[in-house]
Amino acid sequence: MRSVKNKYHGNVISIINIWDMIRLGRYINQWLVTLDQEKPMMRSTASLVMLCSLFVFSFAQPTAPAYENLNAVLWMQTSVEYQASAVQTYRLAQLALLRGLRDERWTAALEQNGEFEKLPPAVVLDLDETVLDNSAFEARITASGETFSDPAWTKWVNERAAGLVPGAMDFVQFAHANGVTPVYITNRVCDSSKDDDPTVQQLRKLHLPLEAVSDQLLCAHTSKESDKTARREMIAKKYRILLLFGDQLGDFLQIPTDAADLTGRESLFITHQGLWGERWFQLPNPMYGSWEGAVGYSVDAKLSKLRK
Repeated sequence: MRSVKNKYHGNVISIINIWDMIRLGRYINQWLVTLDQEKPMMRSTASLVMLCSLFVFSFAQPTAPAYENLNAVLWMQTSVEYQASAVQTYRLAQLALLRGLRDERWTAALEQNGEFEKLPPAVVLDLDETVLDNSAFEARITASGETFSDPAWTKWVNERAAGLVPGAMDFVQFAHANGVTPVYITNRVCDSSKDDDPTVQQLRKLHLPLEAVSDQLLCAHTSKESDKTARREMIAKKYRILLLFGDQLGDFLQIPTDAADLTGRESLFITHQGLWGERWFQLPNPMYGSWEGAVGYSVDAKLSKLRK
């Protein structure tokens, strides 16, 4: 979930506020005249209350975007450091893929078991911020001060305007050339059985390897579906999964509810330490993610997690 908060900014009364003050003053005057005629005893008290209200109203400050996500979005859109991080991740993964092809007992999926040695090889990739670059969408909501919403996200998906994460195309083409099928597991709500589905068309527009669409693109059924375990299990029955790619911890393993806090996530990371950079490849994404829920969305919650 993305989170963009607003805060008060500036100390100048807007023109709109001035006109509102004038209208409020007229209303107060009419009300006081009525009180003077009907209930003289209440006039002085009412005058004081309304005067205080007018004073507070006159200093109301207009809100402006806090631009909370500004640095994160700019880093992904402009820094060579981000490009280098993504490219080196995918280049190292090419070497790991070749090692996996030589070892029939090699698998990256915790869900893979039984006799899988003779299954055709595949790599499993998340889409958003792993293969597809949606930073333009994040830039829009950051600049406008809006918060993430399903309608805004659906509008973006329907535009089919995402780009490619650096290094992603080179890797999937390398995998395809070596007889390894790229499989995409996404939490986008999409329908891989339909040629006119926006996500299917987005992948084709970018010329990503996508031959058997229904087998290679596994979508979420609703926006609340985030656990990819069942879909990894489906792929593990058809393919030997050599490598996993993602920008979220949940792209690699199931996160139990009681392990979704910072301590639990750290424990999961340490437990599977040997897989990172060998069979699991994490792409950088500071813009949003499941880590936000572990930290907390309010400014106070975030400040409390700073290590000073």
